[in-house]
Amino acid sequence: MHRVFLFLLLSTSPAWAGGDGCHDLWFTRNLIMDRAGYCFGSALGQAAFDNSDCIGKSVSLDPASAQMVDQIRGMERFHGCTVDTGQVWLDLDDVFIRRQLTDLPIREEFESACIGWLGPVTILYSGHSPGAVPVGQIQPGDTLSYSHLPVGNWTYLTVRGPDWQIKGGGWLDTAATPEQCREVAG
Repeated sequence: MHRVFLFLLLSTSPAWAGGDGCHDLWFTRNLIMDRAGYCFGSALGQAAFDNSDCIGKSVSLDPASAQMVDQIRGMERFHGCTVDTGQVWLDLDDVFIRRQLTDLPIREEFESACIGWLGPVTILYSGHSPGAVPVGQIQPGDTLSYSHLPVGNWTYLTVRGPDWQIKGGGWLDTAATPEQCREVAG
């Protein structure tokens, strides 16, 4: 039964524009803006981010952040994303992890999964570099979900336990820890 659920979850790309793909891009773009001090006026922006430390609507982004925002906006246009900013919730289940990250992931069009991790307990990091802070771990038997663009050898993933609920996530250096799965989907 779980495999059928996962297959359906991974095969919903045509509905991308109306679902979590667009919400994911919106959240990442706006988390970058929030970290720069942007003051949100929309109901969704105020529900998702804390305006108590904002500095205004015109904020400066460092070149890497500005490039990332431009890339995300291009992807939002390509997928026809229209997030209802009048709502007060997002269709995302890993926000609690993403807030801990120093390097934010960008959603990609395709999803895949490693079902039944066969490797050892493996640490996940807040960023895509060896000096990043540990924020999670993979344990034997976990299911790993991949749906974000890799950065070099690093990939952002979420970790699901036997109940299929997300229990953690972070960046994994795939060169240092090759994927070891009982099954692969997607």
